[in-house]
Amino acid sequence: MSLTKFRPFLTALITVFAMMSSAWATENLQEKVQIESPVIFQLASGAKGTGSKMTIHNNSDEALVINGFKVDEFDKTMLHGTKYEAGKRKMFMVKSITIPAHKKLALTPNTHHFMMFGPKRELELGEYLTMVVNTNQGDFKVIAQVVPRKLK
Repeated sequence: MSLTKFRPFLTALITVFAMMSSAWATENLQEKVQIESPVIFQLASGAKGTGSKMTIHNNSDEALVINGFKVDEFDKTMLHGTKYEAGKRKMFMVKSITIPAHKKLALTPNTHHFMMFGPKRELELGEYLTMVVNTNQGDFKVIAQVVPRKLK
């Protein structure tokens, strides 16, 4: 008996198992990641982008590597790092942010952080937006409140 007959069935079965495994990993990860004080800063007048601030606790047994994220209310999102040169803060894009197993990392404008560009609408103070964060262990959601931008 040839396996050629069963190829479509086997392909479909493998796809279903892969989807179930991915969904399970995502649900499991959501339980292992704790988010503390997540906020998105309201855009300054005329600004095309904004950032966020939060602390992420990785309660899993392996490093959590954040590869990206999305927020439906923005056209583009990026992971950023910050460095200081000659007393001035300079931001730059990074490919990933790693949080070791059983550790936490504060994401702030002065360190690693999430940036969002091209708002699709005006954001209201106090409203909540959902971020979907993509990692090496699957996706998890962050519900972040829009807060006033603090001027220095």
